[in-house]
Amino acid sequence: MTFDRIIDRTQNTLRALIGAAGALLALSAAAGPITINFDTLPGGSPLPNNSAVDVQYLADDVTISGSATVTPIATSNDCAGGCGSLVQGQILENWNSTGDRTQTITISFTDPVSDISFAFVPFGQYGDNVSVQAFAADTQVFQAAAGTQRVSASDLSYLFAIDADGLTKLQLSGRGMWVFGLDNLTFTVDDPPAVPEPATLTLAGLAFAALGLSRRRAL
Repeated sequence: MTFDRIIDRTQNTLRALIGAAGALLALSAAAGPITINFDTLPGGSPLPNNSAVDVQYLADDVTISGSATVTPIATSNDCAGGCGSLVQGQILENWNSTGDRTQTITISFTDPVSDISFAFVPFGQYGDNVSVQAFAADTQVFQAAAGTQRVSASDLSYLFAIDADGLTKLQLSGRGMWVFGLDNLTFTVDDPPAVPEPATLTLAGLAFAALGLSRRRAL
């Protein structure tokens, strides 16, 4: 094999390794939003109606709890016929399978998240409100009131969105004991500090080795 062919082959290998390493880095950085619909579990298996929900979504960085007296919260198919286009199937409600209700639903995130949204489902009387709060660590960074009146004659749900970063906890709190719920909880896990995976490190190392070989051959 001639010296020029060795150089050409080395350069082609270098380009391929660098391209593969870049593709792996791009893939690892492309983390899209996560949506929890309370119909299926993270692995895709069904979540039956009236299921108690607490740590089933830990794989999606989420744990769910009620107040100290009512836990866990449970799913419900109350909305199957009349909650509007934002709701499909089951919702998460502030009650459990024994019929107890809580004033607060707490959703905790293992890692900080951003851009939370959900379909809010109210059942309360006109004028009641549910307080929606979001926290970064222990600091409240967002608070707003969600009305519990029907938005229209045929639609009981509406979209609620929180545009903030670094959120670790979401709370929905009602003043009375009216039932309220949510569906299609969507959020994006904030990007962690860039730590290359072993495969990416290996490819990068090979690329640098090829680059060193190419320089030695060229001398």
